[in-house]
Amino acid sequence: MIKFFYFGENIELPDGVDISYLNSLHEKGKVLRTGNSVELRDFCGYFGETLYIPKKIETLLDLENSEDYNSLFTNIFNRVIRHFNEDILFQLFPTRIGLVKTSFGKGSLIFQLNTILQFRDSTIYALNAIAKNPHRVLVENEVYRDYASVSYIDDTILLDTLQNPQNWYGDSPKKPIKVLQYDNFESVDTVENRFLKFFISELSFLLENLINFTKDIPVQRILIKSLKNELESFKLDFPLEKVGEMQMVPYNSQVLLKRSGYKEFFDLYHRLYFSFRPSFLNSIDMAISLKDISSLWEYFVFVKLIELFGEIEKESIDRGLRVKDEEYDRAFIQFKNGARIYYQHIFESYSKIPFRPDFFIEYDKKRFIVDAKFRVFESNRTEILKNMHYYKDSLNLNSAIAIVIGNVDGGEIFQTSGEKELISTISELLSKDGVGYFNINLHELMI
Repeated sequence: MIKFFYFGENIELPDGVDISYLNSLHEKGKVLRTGNSVELRDFCGYFGETLYIPKKIETLLDLENSEDYNSLFTNIFNRVIRHFNEDILFQLFPTRIGLVKTSFGKGSLIFQLNTILQFRDSTIYALNAIAKNPHRVLVENEVYRDYASVSYIDDTILLDTLQNPQNWYGDSPKKPIKVLQYDNFESVDTVENRFLKFFISELSFLLENLINFTKDIPVQRILIKSLKNELESFKLDFPLEKVGEMQMVPYNSQVLLKRSGYKEFFDLYHRLYFSFRPSFLNSIDMAISLKDISSLWEYFVFVKLIELFGEIEKESIDRGLRVKDEEYDRAFIQFKNGARIYYQHIFESYSKIPFRPDFFIEYDKKRFIVDAKFRVFESNRTEILKNMHYYKDSLNLNSAIAIVIGNVDGGEIFQTSGEKELISTISELLSKDGVGYFNINLHELMI
C-alpha cells in the first residue's frame, strides 16, 4: 500500500515499529512523534506495510501505478547496497587480522552481505574442492587379532607377545591365541575439519539472516539463497557427524593457509570476523531493514563522493558522539589525491555558532560542503539555498551544494556576482564557487 502525504500530516503508528529508530527519526527532524502517532516531515519510507511518499515526489516522478513506486524504492535499496560495495568497505575499514573479534550476531549486515557476495563464487568453489578431496589424517590403532589373521610382525609385536602370557596357548609364546596388530585408517576428524564444521554452522546462521535482510532486494536474495542451497548440499555430502567440535581456531595450520578449498574458507572467516567496521554501518542496516529511504539517501551520496575521489589513504571513525539528545558517528577520510572528507564533523562559524554538515570537503585548495537532501529542489528552493548560504558564509567556504532528487541529472551554481552556471556532473562541483544544488535522476534508479 502507498500513501502520499503533505508535510505535517499525522498518521497512527502500526504495531511493531522499532521505537529506538523512531526516536532517532524524531531527533533528526524527519518525523515528530506524539504518543502513538507521528507527524510526517522530511521522511520517505515504510511504516508497517505502507510506503509513505511525500506529495512533492509523486508530482516529480508522475509514475503510472503503485507497482512502479515499489519498484523504484526497491531499486534504491539495491543501488545503495551495490554502491556500498566490497571495495569501498575494505578501503574505508581495512581488515586487520587477529586484532578484533566480532561475532556474526553483532556484525553489520550490509558489511556481511557485501563480503559474502564478493566471495560467493570462491566459497562455492571451496565447497566443491573440499567435497572432492577432504583433508584426512592417518590414524594408527593397536588391536588384538586371532593368530590366524596376523598379517604383520615387528619387534614391538614380538615384545608384546612375550610380555602378555595370558594371550598364550598353553605355556608357550610360540603359540599365541591373540597377537597385537596395527589398524590403520584415514579419518576426517582433523583440526582443520573441526574448524570447517564450526564455520559452516556460523555461515548457515548468517545466510539465513541475510535472506531475511534482502527480502526487498531480490537479486541479492537470489544469490544468497543459492549459496545457502550449496552449503546445505555440502552438509549432506560431507560426513560432518564424524568430525568433533572445535576447541580453538588452528591459526598456524598449513592446510588452512595453503590447501585449495580450505584457504578460501579461512580467508572468508578472517574477513567476516576480523575487520574494523564503523557503527554507522548499523544505521544503514537499520535504514534498509525499516526501509527509511530518506536516511539511505545520505549514504548513497557518501558513496558517490568516495567513488569520485578514488583510493583512500587513511581514515578514522569516532562513535557514540552526542549533540543534545542525538547520538551520531563521525568519520574522517583522506584520499591519495589529497582530498579530505569530514563526515558529520562539527565546525564553528566566526561567531562561534556550531554547524554539523553532512560532508565537509577539502580538495585542491578549496573548502566546500555537500549536503544530502532527499527533497525536490523546485518545491524547497528557498529553504535549500538558505541552508547552503548559511554554510558557505558562516564557515567561509568556496561553495555549498545540496544533492537533491529530480527527474534529470544536473544542477546550478549561483555565484556571488549574481551569475548562474549550469553543471551536468558531480565532478564539476569540485571546481565551482558559490551555492547551488545538483539533481540525481530518480528515474534512472528504475532501470
